[in-house]
Amino acid sequence: MGLATSKMGELTTSAIHHWTYVHIRDRRTQILLTRLRIGHTYLTQRYLLTRDPQPCCDDCLVPLMVLHLLMECPSLMDLQHRYIYRCRGIDSGV
Repeated sequence: MGLATSKMGELTTSAIHHWTYVHIRDRRTQILLTRLRIGHTYLTQRYLLTRDPQPCCDDCLVPLMVLHLLMECPSLMDLQHRYIYRCRGIDSGV
């Protein structure tokens, strides 16, 4: 299965194109960013370990995934914009 059709490559191929961690020397931060990048977090994958039903977004009623939380969920739009601007070093006026 290629990255374009793989769940694990969803964020890598569709949303964010430039991934370098050279400037981040803290291993824990690198691991955190990589897990977000591939969509593997305890919040979104816990159901696989506990055999519970897959969690859904309370507002959108779609399966809870990192891509949805970071980029698609309309109820989180203000937070998404605030932190995207902060990460890019742009003052968002907030």
